[in-house]
This record gives sequence, C-alpha cells and structure tokens, in this order.
Amino acid sequence: MISHPVKGAIFALQKRALATCDTYELDRIDRALDELLRNPSDASTPAPFRVRSAMGHAYEALERRKTIAPSISLGEEHADHGAMDHGYPVVEIVEWLRAEPGISHAQRVVLQALAHGDDAETLADRQGLPVPRARERISRARKQARQLWAACVGAA
Repeated sequence: MISHPVKGAIFALQKRALATCDTYELDRIDRALDELLRNPSDASTPAPFRVRSAMGHAYEALERRKTIAPSISLGEEHADHGAMDHGYPVVEIVEWLRAEPGISHAQRVVLQALAHGDDAETLADRQGLPVPRARERISRARKQARQLWAACVGAA
C-alpha cells in the first residue's frame, strides 16, 4: 500500500516531469521516483520533504555517474544525424489498413498486397482474374482508401 505522503510526492514529481523538456531533469525525476517507490508505505516524512530528499539523492547519483563515465562531445564531424527510414510510411499505411473499419476485406487484401510491393499482374495471377479486372479492383480500393484517409487525417 502506498502511503499518503509517498503518493503526494509521486504526484508532485509527475507534475514536475510534465512541465519540463530537459532530459537531465527528467532523469533526476525518474531516479527520485524509483527512490520513493523503494519504500512506498513509509508515512513518516511529509511529501514536500520527500520530493526534496529524493531529488537530492538523484542529483548525487547522476553526479557520480558523470565522474565514472564523463560525457564527451563528439563534435560536428562525428555527429550522427540519423538516416531516413524509407520503410516507415509503408508500416504506417499497413497499420492503418489493418485497423480501418471502412475498408472491406477484399479491398484490404488488395491494398495490403500493393503496400508490400505487388502489382496488378501479380494480384491478377494470385486471384485468378484478368489483369484489367485486377486494375479495376485496385483503382476502386485506392479510391475508397483515399477518401477514408482524407477523412481520418481531416478529423485529426
């Protein structure tokens, strides 16, 4: 059972975490929360004192970390700016297709195959259809998906 003072200290730290974007401060808050939760039933100290104490201990732990493994700047020439994952849009679309209720099962199959790189000839062969009929199904499925996607994006 979490005592009332510990609960108050946790709420105060969570509120503080929501108000900051500083990674060092978030790291301190995370360590302070860990300390509070090590002894959740202790009701001997009021919440404001618990917060101050836990944040102080977190500061000390982070300072010890700095002396053990100091951080160094790699400089601009070594900075990794990351790479664009060109597969991410496909993952997003496939996930949207999986969850979108407005797309029929047949349209979902066609659109998922297209998202994975299939073309009209492959779909026609797989479904035993003439290629023009497969292209027609693709066109209709894409039209439906575009309308639903526009409504989905417009609502967000």
